[in-house]
Amino acid sequence: MLADRDFHATERHRKLLQYLIDEFFAGRSGRVKAYTIAIDVFGRPTSFEPATDPIVRVEVSRLRAALAQYHETVGEKVKLRIELPKGNYVPHFAARDRPPIPSKIVITPAEMSRKPEEQIAIPSLVQPKRRRFTLVAGAVAGAAAMAGAIYLSVIERFPWQPVLSAKPTIVIAVPAASGADGEEQRNATDYLVHALSHFSAVRTLTQIPAAGVDGSSQGGKEYRVSIAYGVSPNEHRVTWQVVDPQTHEALRAGTAKAAVDSDDARAVQEKLLARLARSLAGEEGVIVSLEAAGQLVTPSLGYGCVLLAYVSLARIDPEGLASAHTCLERSATYQAVDAHVLASLAMVLVATGEASASPTAAARAMELADKAVALAPQSSQSYVAQMQARFVTGDMEAAFLSGRRAAALNPLDDAIPARLGLLLFVSGDYSEGVRFARVAEVGCKYLHHDAALTLALEDYRNGKYREALTRARQLANPADTVVNILRMAAVGQLGPTRETSTAVDELRWNKSGMPRSVESELAARGYAPDLITLLVDGLGKAGIRQSAVTSNARS
Repeated sequence: MLADRDFHATERHRKLLQYLIDEFFAGRSGRVKAYTIAIDVFGRPTSFEPATDPIVRVEVSRLRAALAQYHETVGEKVKLRIELPKGNYVPHFAARDRPPIPSKIVITPAEMSRKPEEQIAIPSLVQPKRRRFTLVAGAVAGAAAMAGAIYLSVIERFPWQPVLSAKPTIVIAVPAASGADGEEQRNATDYLVHALSHFSAVRTLTQIPAAGVDGSSQGGKEYRVSIAYGVSPNEHRVTWQVVDPQTHEALRAGTAKAAVDSDDARAVQEKLLARLARSLAGEEGVIVSLEAAGQLVTPSLGYGCVLLAYVSLARIDPEGLASAHTCLERSATYQAVDAHVLASLAMVLVATGEASASPTAAARAMELADKAVALAPQSSQSYVAQMQARFVTGDMEAAFLSGRRAAALNPLDDAIPARLGLLLFVSGDYSEGVRFARVAEVGCKYLHHDAALTLALEDYRNGKYREALTRARQLANPADTVVNILRMAAVGQLGPTRETSTAVDELRWNKSGMPRSVESELAARGYAPDLITLLVDGLGKAGIRQSAVTSNARS
C-alpha cells in the first residue's frame, strides 16, 4: 500500500500508518495512545497535552479518510482492506469478500502464537454463539496472516524509523498593499524569496498554505517572515520579523538600511535583501540558530544534526563537533541518500582532524562528499564538502574547482568565498586567497572567521604584526589552534608579553590525542612551507621552539 501510487497520503500519514502497523504486529497496540503517537511519530515534546493539542485526533482522522479513499479507488484489485475504527488506534484487517472485523475483537501476533492450553478466555455471555465466534476467529486469523505476509514483504523496503527532523520552512508573507508602495513591497518580497532560495539550510514558500495543508517539510518547523520595505531619497530600509505560526510569538525582529549612493535603486535593494537573506538562512543566521538551539533542547536525528554541525563548524566548537559527528553517523544509517547529512558528515570528519590523521577517514570523507554531490548537484554545501575533502587528501586543484562551483551556485553565501579563500591562501596562492576574503567581506555585518583569518595571515606575511595581532585577538578561541599560533607568532615579532603565555595555555593538547610540532600541525592543514617558516620564526622570537598543539579542532 505504501508503494502504491493510488494511496494518496502525505508522508506524515504514511509514517503514522507504518507506526500503527508496526505496533500491532509487535503486540503493543494496547499501549498506543494519543500521547505516544504525538511523541514517537510527530516529534512533540514530552510535555505534550492531548487535551489541548488535537494534532493526533486530526491526523488519525485524515489517515482514516485516506485509507477509505484508497480502498474505494482500488476496488477489488486489493484483497485485504486496512481500517482504523473510531475510538482506538488499532488497525483492523478484513478480506475484501468478508465484513470488517468487529472492533471489540483484536487478535495480535502475540495472541496468535499462544499454545492451545493458553486460549483467551471468552466471556460466558458469548458462549452460546461459539460456532459463530469460531467462524469469525477463522476469518480474523486468515486476515491477520495475510496482513502479516504483506507487512513482512513491505517492511524491508519501508522499515520503521525514528522521528527524523527535516529542514525548516520559511513562509514569506505576501503584501496586500496596492499602488506604488505596494509594487515596491512586492518587488522586495520577490527578491527576498529569490535570495533565500540560494540557501540549502531552509525551504522557502511564498504564501501561507491553505487551511488543512501542511506546508512545512515532514518533521520540519515552519517560520513566518514578514517584511516592510521603505524607500526615501537618501536610503532604503527594511524592517523584518520572524514569527512562530503555532504560538504567534515574535522570535526575532530587526531593521536594516542601506544608503543610496552611486548605485541605482534596484542594486541597493538587492544588496540590502541579500544581506537579510544571509542573516536569516546563513551559517549563523536567525533560523539556523533557532533550529540549532532547539536541537540542543530536543535532540533529533536528520536535519537537526546538520544544523548542529553548521553552528559547531562556524564556532570551532570541539564538543559541538563531537556531538554533531555522533548525531550525523546515526542519521546516515537511516538517511543513506540524504545529501545534507552526507555533506555535513564529510565536513565534520575534516574539521575534527580525523581526515588528515587517517587515510581511511580521508577516503571516507571523500566518498561521502562525492555521493552528496551526485545526489544534490545543485547544492552549494555538497561542493563545499567536496572541496574540503579533496584539499585534505592533497588534490588541491580539484578542491579549488569544487570551491568555485560552490561559489557560483550560491553567490550570496559569504561562508563559501571565505572558506575557499583560506584554502587558497594557506596553500600558497596568496593574492587569490585575499581576493576571495575581500569578496566575503563585502556587504557583511560580521566577517566570516575564515576570511578574517586569511586577512590576519596576510598582515603577518607582510610584516604588519600589530594589525595581525589585532585581528587574531578578535578571533580568540581556546579551541582555534591556528589563531593561537598566529597570536604567539605576532607577539614574538613585536616582543614577548604576557599574552604569549596565555596563548600557550590555550594550546594545551587533548590528553586523548598525540601531540605534534607546530610544523607538523600546519603541514597537516595544507600550509605552504614558506608560510610555516614565517610563523615558526615568530614563535622562536616568542621563546617557543617545539610547542605541542592540539589537533582536536580545525580552522
